[in-house]
Amino acid sequence: MIFDSSDEYLTIKSRVRTKTKVEGSIFIASAVPIDSEEAAEGWIQEISKEFFGATHNCFAFRIKKAQDERLKFSDAGEPRGTAGAPILSAIQSENLFNVVVVVTRYFGGVKLGTGGLSRAYRESAQSALQRAEKVTRWVTSELALSYPTKIIGRVNRTFGKYGVRIKDQGFEDNPTARIEVRTSLLEEIKKALVEATNGQVKFK
Repeated sequence: MIFDSSDEYLTIKSRVRTKTKVEGSIFIASAVPIDSEEAAEGWIQEISKEFFGATHNCFAFRIKKAQDERLKFSDAGEPRGTAGAPILSAIQSENLFNVVVVVTRYFGGVKLGTGGLSRAYRESAQSALQRAEKVTRWVTSELALSYPTKIIGRVNRTFGKYGVRIKDQGFEDNPTARIEVRTSLLEEIKKALVEATNGQVKFK
């Protein structure tokens, strides 16, 4: 079995929130693990609704996609470059992927200036990320297949050897399975299944 670290990434295990005060302004950082842009956008909306009375709800997210990454950030009304980019910088400095951070600000009456704002947003985001428990995850792909009933044992043994996640499995006359595997191992697993079943497995 050949492992390729290119599909590994570090993320946070669960949702974390911290609160800090800077010159009267309250900064609330909410960090959440996500697996897609849709999930990130959903959390941004949910947190913005939760703090609908806040002065600003600024955010950034970073998502691992095979060899690439997807980034997005917003200053949400703060001076350009003083909120979204500093939040993203905090995510990058912790070398994290598949995480969204929303930093909510309640204005305290004292203007912080662009430098002060940037530091406040970055440090607020970093406080939440540093508190979070970190875990290693992998970029995965789905694979659907079918095979004769008589070779179910061989198929399941191959699944076990590669530690695949079985998302769905049917046991009709022509059994089927939908599995989730590390992207870097996809072709190797397909080859192993073909060899283990003497070519009787069919991929969809």
